[in-house]
Amino acid sequence: MGVASWVVLTGDDPRHAPPAAAGQCGWVSQIAPLITEFSRPGDLVLDPFAGWGTSLVAASVTGRRGIGLEISPDRAKQATRRLEAYPGQVMICGDARRPPVPDRSVDFLVTDLPYFGTALDTDSPVDGQFYALRDYSAYLTALDHAFHALARVLKRGAYAVVAVQNRRVADRFVPLAWDVGRVLGGHLTLGDERIHLYPRPVTDSDPMVNNRAHEYLLVARKR
Repeated sequence: MGVASWVVLTGDDPRHAPPAAAGQCGWVSQIAPLITEFSRPGDLVLDPFAGWGTSLVAASVTGRRGIGLEISPDRAKQATRRLEAYPGQVMICGDARRPPVPDRSVDFLVTDLPYFGTALDTDSPVDGQFYALRDYSAYLTALDHAFHALARVLKRGAYAVVAVQNRRVADRFVPLAWDVGRVLGGHLTLGDERIHLYPRPVTDSDPMVNNRAHEYLLVARKR
C-alpha cells in the first residue's frame, strides 16, 4: 500500500489564509496534496461548492487551472477578491446542479460539501443553497442531482474527492458521510476513503458524543 489512510492536519500556511471569512473556509494544506496526487500540472480542477475559494488557491499554488462554483453571491464576491492574488483561477456564482462547464472537460473534482444541519445560510432565499435545506431527504436528493450533473463534466478516468463528515444535529446522529458515499456511488465508481484528523480536545463526558475530530475523504472515479 503506497498511500496512508489517514493524515493529521495541524494548521495552514498563513501566506494563503484569507484576511477574514464568515465561517470555516478550509485549508490549502488539506487540498493541495490531493490536487498534486490526482491531477497533473496544467489540468483543470473543479470545486462545485467552492465557498471562499480555498480549492482554487490550492490549484494555483500547485500549477493547475481552477474553476469554482459558489451559489452565494456574497461569498462568490469575497472569493473573487481573494483570488485576485492567484491569476488564472475562475470563481463563478452558480449552481452545482447546473455546472456551466462543458461536458468531459474537468480533470479533477475536489470539494468540501455544504454540510446538512449547519447554522450557515439557513434563511438564504437563493435557489440551490444546500445549507438552507432543513429536510434531510431533500438535501440528499439535491446532492444526487448535483452529482449526476458533475459526473457529466468529468473526463473519463478523472478522479473526484469529496470531503464530508458525519454530523450531530439537534442531539441526533446523522450519518452524512455514509449517505453521501451511497449517493456519490450512484454516479461515479467509489474507490476508497481517506481520513483527515484534527487535534481537537475532548470536552464532553457523554459516551454517545465524541469530539468529531475526523473527516472522511471519499475517493471516486469516472469509468
